[in-house]
Amino acid sequence: MSGVWRIGKVFRFEAARETGGSLDGHSFTAEAVLSASRLDEVGFVVDFGRLASLKKYIDAVLDHQVLNGQVPDVTDTGIAAHLTAWAREHLPPDVAPVLEGVRVRPGRARPGPGAATVEFGAAHRLRGLPAGHPCGRFHGHSYLITVPRTPGDQESPAPIPQRLRRYVAGVLDGSVLNDVVAFNPTSELLAEHFAAQLGPAPKVGPVAVRVSETETSWAEYTRSPR
Repeated sequence: MSGVWRIGKVFRFEAARETGGSLDGHSFTAEAVLSASRLDEVGFVVDFGRLASLKKYIDAVLDHQVLNGQVPDVTDTGIAAHLTAWAREHLPPDVAPVLEGVRVRPGRARPGPGAATVEFGAAHRLRGLPAGHPCGRFHGHSYLITVPRTPGDQESPAPIPQRLRRYVAGVLDGSVLNDVVAFNPTSELLAEHFAAQLGPAPKVGPVAVRVSETETSWAEYTRSPR
C-alpha cells in the first residue's frame, strides 16, 4: 500500500490578545503537523518526545501572556506563522524538514459526533526504542479512530464504516496489540492497518484514517487512490 503518514501533536496555552482596541482571552491549541512517505525503523514519523523544545518555547513565551508583547502578529495565522518559523529553526535537524507547519486555533477542542468516532482500549509495548523509553514498557491507551473527509483535516470527520467498527470491537478492544497484529503497534502503523480494513482503495480520491492515542496526539495514514 502506498501513501503518506501524518502525525500531530497539540500543545495548549492560555493567553490574551488585544485586537481592535479591546483585550480578549482564549484557551489556544497549537498543533504541530509532520509528514513522511516512509517511517523510521520503529514505525514513527518522529518520536513525539523530539518536539519537547517546541512545548518548552510555547510554555515560556506564550502561555499565560498577553500575546501582543510576544509575537509580531496576534491573529491565529500570525501566531501559527511565528511558531512554524521558530520550529523550523530550532527543532532537531532531522525533524524540521518533515514539519508541515504549526496550526493555531482558539477555543477548546470539540469531539466529533458519535457516528464519526470509534474508541477502543488496548495494551501494547513498542519494540526498538532506546533503553528507558516509556513506550518500551507495557502500557495502555484509550484509542480514538476517525476518518477525515479530507486528509489532514479533522473539522468534520466522516462516519466510521461498520466493517471497521466490527473489526475494532471484535479483535482489538481489550487486547494486547502485540499479540493480534504482526507489526510494531505504533499509531502510524495502526492507521495504515485500519485503512487496509476499509477494503480496496477507490479509483478517485485518497482515503485517510486517523488514530489518537491521547487527547494531544494523533497519527494519520492517507492511502493513495488506485
